[in-house]
Amino acid sequence: MFCYSYGYPLGAFTMSKLIGEPIKVHLDKDSIPAAFIWRKRLYRVAEVIGWWREPSDWWRGKAVRFFVRVNAQNTSIGTYELYRLGEAWFLHRAFD
Repeated sequence: MFCYSYGYPLGAFTMSKLIGEPIKVHLDKDSIPAAFIWRKRLYRVAEVIGWWREPSDWWRGKAVRFFVRVNAQNTSIGTYELYRLGEAWFLHRAFD
C-alpha cells in the first residue's frame, strides 16, 4: 500500500522527530536546496524526494510555507523536511 502524499509505502518512515529550528540553506543554480547547516553541521542534499506548499490564512497576512523533503548526508544519510517561510528556512522534521 502506498501513501499517496509522498508515494512511499505506509510504515516506511516509522519514527520522526519535530525540530522547528532555523537553518541556513544553500541553493543550487536552479534554486533547489543543495545543502543545509543545522547545529553547526553541514548536510549535503543527495536527493530531493518531494515538495509541497502548506495552505495558510493568506487573507490574515499569514505566509504560505514551502516544504521540501530531502535525503541528506552528514556522517550518515537521513531524511529531513525543510520549509521556507518568507526568506527564512527551518528544519521541520527529521526521520529515523
